[in-house]
Amino acid sequence: MFTLLINSDHLKALLFSFVVGITLTTTTTWAGEKNLSGTLVVVNKRADSVSFIDLNSRKIKQTLATENGPHELAMRADGRVAVVTNYAGGNSVTVFDVSQVKAIKTIDLSRYPRPHGVMFLKDQQRVAVSSEGSDSVVIVDIKSGKIDKVIATKQKGSHMVALPESSERVYTTNMSSNTVSELDVKSGTLLRKISTPKVPEAITINKKGSELWVGSNKGGLLTVFDLKQNSVIKQWEGFNFPYRVLLTRDEQFAVVPDYKNNTLDMIDVTKKEKLHQMQFSRGTGPKGVAFHPDDRTLFMSAYKKNKVLVIDILSGKTLFELPTGDGPDGIGYSPLVLP
Repeated sequence: MFTLLINSDHLKALLFSFVVGITLTTTTTWAGEKNLSGTLVVVNKRADSVSFIDLNSRKIKQTLATENGPHELAMRADGRVAVVTNYAGGNSVTVFDVSQVKAIKTIDLSRYPRPHGVMFLKDQQRVAVSSEGSDSVVIVDIKSGKIDKVIATKQKGSHMVALPESSERVYTTNMSSNTVSELDVKSGTLLRKISTPKVPEAITINKKGSELWVGSNKGGLLTVFDLKQNSVIKQWEGFNFPYRVLLTRDEQFAVVPDYKNNTLDMIDVTKKEKLHQMQFSRGTGPKGVAFHPDDRTLFMSAYKKNKVLVIDILSGKTLFELPTGDGPDGIGYSPLVLP
């Protein structure tokens, strides 16, 4: 199904990673060595739905409708609430109760169309949603169903969002302007525009808010910015469509699924070195990514296969596959086990 490509220059780093993995088995429960439990909630982009997948049985428990064109998903920290953006024609967010497997409300964002990226703020009651149609970030209170604030990015094509741990700032990749907007959540103002390589989409930021990771689709680049020094720390070439970038919670590793290359790169965050790359078969279409709490098991949606691949990032091994609906994309993990 895949080929593991190892950079010989970094073999020592990879061996070190294996040692770390062995250590984890003695101190914590390593998901790759046992049956997983919990629930994945996966957006089915082509089916206008979300699937609730039980990890123990590896079966879809339930599939629920969204509004038109769902794309991204944010899971609340306790795993009890999932929020889905309805980007292509839906112009809304749908809030799901995971424990009861039901939609509890749909919040209208028609004044702020094409909502796409979504993340929970630190208070776990509000979400930051990028509106590509209005070039803004909308802060939405999912409990009241009301819009708390609208922050203009003053750039074009504001597509994805990233938040540091404090959630005092929000960052958007602006695909048409080739920038990232840094926004102040409290004051609702644009603080600065950060120039990036062309067509930035994938984005994440470390907890401290000091390192910004951006994937650029034109030119196939992944860039790490130092936000304190206003400089570039590292840049990698060779990607085609670096669809997403995600750091482990302990910030030791980063993963980058490439939708067009059908690859997944694993990167040592501290050393800024690629550890290894998984090569998948043509027609896989790697897209959404989310980590299990063990921080080493990755759930990755395979858009063209209508599956989720469960991957051990240290060994670069696919542990097993899960079924989804049509066109899986945004994905979130919940520790809740559904009846």
